[in-house]
Amino acid sequence: MLPAFPDGLRCRAMSAEDIPALLPIENAGQPTPWTAQIFADCLCPGYRCHVVVAGEGSDETPVAFQVLSHVLDEAHLLNIAVHPDWQRRGIAATLLQHTLAGLVAADISVLYLEVRESNLAGRQLYERLGFALTGRRKDYYTRPGGREDALLMLRHL
Repeated sequence: MLPAFPDGLRCRAMSAEDIPALLPIENAGQPTPWTAQIFADCLCPGYRCHVVVAGEGSDETPVAFQVLSHVLDEAHLLNIAVHPDWQRRGIAATLLQHTLAGLVAADISVLYLEVRESNLAGRQLYERLGFALTGRRKDYYTRPGGREDALLMLRHL
């Protein structure tokens, strides 16, 4: 059985109307954040985009999101973020557990991701969820004052 989202939150498919509310979440967590156009480009076939929301109807507020791409039986986690005010509540872990279950149901065999070497919380989360370190992309990410390696991780499903 999959864990429930904390605090009465729920997950649904991302829509173009969500993008303005996602940009502050993205900007808070990324030194080189995605633009609205990048989010919009991901709302097409070949991607799985979800938001975690608090509230209902017109009071609904996105607190987290994720974007995956998929081709044949492989998926790639492109982006995941939780609003700073909602971090450390298990939202990202729950979102990823639901995602993994959905990928298994869709006959996806592996999920790949890159994570900043400095993102210790992200790395620990992925390791707890069964991802294994498989490589490194030297100077993959831009950051203030230089570049940073990406660690490549994967999980067989």
